[in-house]
Amino acid sequence: MVAVDLTITLGTIIETVVLGAGGITMIVTLRNTVAGLNEKFAASKQETKDQFAGIQSELKKMGDILIGMARFDEKLVNLDKRVTGQGRKIDDLSRGQGFVRGHRDSIDGEYE
Repeated sequence: MVAVDLTITLGTIIETVVLGAGGITMIVTLRNTVAGLNEKFAASKQETKDQFAGIQSELKKMGDILIGMARFDEKLVNLDKRVTGQGRKIDDLSRGQGFVRGHRDSIDGEYE
C-alpha cells in the first residue's frame, strides 16, 4: 500500500510562498508590459494620424499649385493666340491687304 505523508514542514511553506510570489510577480510584470505596449500603440497611432494629416494638407497645397499653373498656362496660350493674330494683321498691312489706299468711290476690294 502507498503511504502519503500529510505533514507540513517549514520547507513546504517557504516553497509555496516563493511560488505564489513568483506567480504574482509574473502577472504584474505581464500587466505592466501590456500597458506599456498599449501606450506605445496609442502614441504611434496619434503620430501616424498627424503624419497623414500633414500629407493631406501638402497634397491639397500641391493641388492648388497645379490648378494655378494650369490657369496660368491657359492664359499664356490665349495671350499667344492674341499676339499671333495681331502679327498676322501686321503682316497683312505690310503687304497692303486690309489697308485703305487713296480715295475710292466704293469700298470694293479694300477689305477682305
